[in-house]
Amino acid sequence: MNRNIIQTKERLKRPFLCFLFIVNGLWLQGQQYRYDYTWLMSDYTRNIMVMTFHKPVGSNNVRIDSVKKELRLNSSAMISNSAGELVAYSNGCFINHRGYDVMENGGGINPGNVRMESCTTAYNYYPTAEQSMVFIPDPMDTLRYYLIHNSAVLQENPLTYWVDALRYSIIDMRYNNGLGKTIIKNVPLINDSTTIADIALVKHSNNQDWWIVVKKFIRGSYDKFLLSNGNFQLVNQQEIGDTTNHYQNGGGGMLTFSPDGSRLIRYHPYDDGFFLFDFDRTTGQLSNYRRIPVTDSLVLDGGACFSPSGRFLYVGTYWDLYQYDLESTDIKGSEVHIAHYDGYKTKGILRAMIGRMQWGPDCKIYVNCRNSMDALHVIHRPNEKGIACDFRPHDLKLPQTHSGTLPYFPNYRQGLAPLCDPELTVSVSEVPVLPEVYVFPNPARDRMHISVREESSNAGRLQIYNTAGQRIKESAMVSGMNEYEIEVSGWQSGIYFYVIYLNDGRMMNGKFVVE
Repeated sequence: MNRNIIQTKERLKRPFLCFLFIVNGLWLQGQQYRYDYTWLMSDYTRNIMVMTFHKPVGSNNVRIDSVKKELRLNSSAMISNSAGELVAYSNGCFINHRGYDVMENGGGINPGNVRMESCTTAYNYYPTAEQSMVFIPDPMDTLRYYLIHNSAVLQENPLTYWVDALRYSIIDMRYNNGLGKTIIKNVPLINDSTTIADIALVKHSNNQDWWIVVKKFIRGSYDKFLLSNGNFQLVNQQEIGDTTNHYQNGGGGMLTFSPDGSRLIRYHPYDDGFFLFDFDRTTGQLSNYRRIPVTDSLVLDGGACFSPSGRFLYVGTYWDLYQYDLESTDIKGSEVHIAHYDGYKTKGILRAMIGRMQWGPDCKIYVNCRNSMDALHVIHRPNEKGIACDFRPHDLKLPQTHSGTLPYFPNYRQGLAPLCDPELTVSVSEVPVLPEVYVFPNPARDRMHISVREESSNAGRLQIYNTAGQRIKESAMVSGMNEYEIEVSGWQSGIYFYVIYLNDGRMMNGKFVVE
């Protein structure tokens, strides 16, 4: 073959190979850093709902198992692994693994009288505000994750909750066949009162370390911690902005970074507007403080969120939704009224108001309705100006109601991959709660198990009868014991009935089959 022809072919191959390398690199980016691809929601005694983001042609990789008890995810955090699979979650009372049960050493989160008061109820509900905890991956170890969380104390006179400490816990997924273990928990970073809500995280300019920014209670003071090389360091404490106290009753506010980390906003309905700062991701310094009034913001609740581009800020004031152009020379003058409450109610009772917001990895912004609601509002094109942002009230229908909140996620992909992928779609599934008594396997052959929900694990008696009404087995039930194994290998095939008499007066019964 002619030498010139060979050289020409080689020259043509190089740009093609370069193109393949770029495409492959982008594809790999899309396969990583999916820490916010699974969201969990619940409502009092309702099932957990799993909201997942995935490609339309892909598979929904969420594992749907049964939960042993009802719980409320109000103050809550969760994290997926880099592939988007649920790893762990917490509601302030415990840390659970992907199988929806308590991780080894995952109990006893946030010690104190609030935990004793709230986490021992049937709902296992920790009553700090929504933005009081967040998971982040360990920058130095792909199998470890940090939980940053506020703990609270109950003050009796007057009766109120106060945050007493900012803490961290660490989980390691090398244990228990990938279900993980809590190896460190409840280590205090601050033993001082912060606001009930305001924790915000953003990556350092090196795109590896993490800044943890905390708004202190009452004062216009911000504490900045840096997580670097496995160590937390208090870098600076800074007083900036409005130092008056418009929100002495505590939480309900939001502290949120723009996707690129260059701006920070503090929004609380009592502030009569939002506070806007510039942020230096290298030094951790806030600067260029501005207070932007919000129309009709003196209400009880609301939320705020940057657009994925960072240009627009959306503010919800409970009744209304507004958009602000942060690139405008007159930010207040750029205010656009996007929507007002349209009268929608769940089952004709609870109003679908405009509350907390969180951008999704699909480039949309999801807005909760503040009440127990069977839907989420959605801003479909948040990078567009004015009503072109395509706000659709109660647009994402849910299989059940949820407690009017959303999880908080920082930008995990900052400096590593795009914030979001508009080709993603979202789906919502329920994780069923086990019945009060669960029998498995059913039918049984050699052995069967009777599992009692934790809140029903009291002392009592277990009796089993055949279809002729003959009692063939009776066992004592021990308080605190959840599961009982029964040998059935010598029993005749057929239907059997169990009756459980608890010492507190309750009775539970059911049936099972022996093959």
